[in-house]
Amino acid sequence: MQTLLRFSALLLALALAAPASAQDGVANSGMGQGEARITSRSDVRLSMESMPGTGGAAVTALGQRVGARMAQIRGCYEQRVEQDPTITGTLRLRFLLEGRGRPRVEIDRDGVRDATLVGCITQVLERLDIAQLSRPTRAIVALQLANTAARGAEQSAVRAQEARQVTLTADGDGNPTSTGGTPDGRVRFTVTGRGRESGPTVAAAHRALLSVLPGLMDCRRRSGRQGRAPGGDLSATMQIRTGQAPSSRVTRSRVEGERRAGFTQTCVGRALDAIEHRPTEGRGPVRVEIHFEPANDVEAAQN
Repeated sequence: MQTLLRFSALLLALALAAPASAQDGVANSGMGQGEARITSRSDVRLSMESMPGTGGAAVTALGQRVGARMAQIRGCYEQRVEQDPTITGTLRLRFLLEGRGRPRVEIDRDGVRDATLVGCITQVLERLDIAQLSRPTRAIVALQLANTAARGAEQSAVRAQEARQVTLTADGDGNPTSTGGTPDGRVRFTVTGRGRESGPTVAAAHRALLSVLPGLMDCRRRSGRQGRAPGGDLSATMQIRTGQAPSSRVTRSRVEGERRAGFTQTCVGRALDAIEHRPTEGRGPVRVEIHFEPANDVEAAQN
């Protein structure tokens, strides 16, 4: 029977708190000096299990070395979460240090189902300092991965699938408008067309925005500190073209605080640029207003 060895809370806290740096080997995001990279909050929890033929002392020594590389492992995860916040789960890897050579790292159970992430973490483990490890050392490295954007992304995906019908109203000038957002109301948007016949264009823009609600939710979360999203409004223009992904431009950010406003405008611009939805009807410009609800005390405490 395998022996489950869990490190003390202090060791885990130190490993998880270690900052990722270029010297640790975490890939650079490509951003220049002075540019802001704002990330959603991720959580990576480590546990170790011995395999037959390996004692507790050997697994503890290995665990200390894995703990020292948690900044790199967390960096692997954070880079993927930037692209897809729905990636969560438990990854179990077999670390096999035999009589000679470098260690082998094999998949025991892949609960995250993301080849890029698994490959990145595998490389980190293959490059561990093994000079003082006894041979053979065989153990399971179990990593539980979660992030603050995942639940909102799942809710948004369900909402987007269900929202086949777009309800249109009209503003004071008779232009078609639509409203949408997340189920909890923390992110809301309004789309306004140009001209009384622009209803199909408004509906197309509405569906396009639903497809990137997870990204917009993440921008709201990133705009704050310690879970306290400041809230505010942004304006954008979107050009709809039948059969093509729309093009967008954020024209104004009224999020509280000049620095946060700039961060949020950049983040929302990138989220809109990521729209892949290609409308089957509608053509022309629309105006988009996006509202971020300020975080309340309960939300701040949860984060």
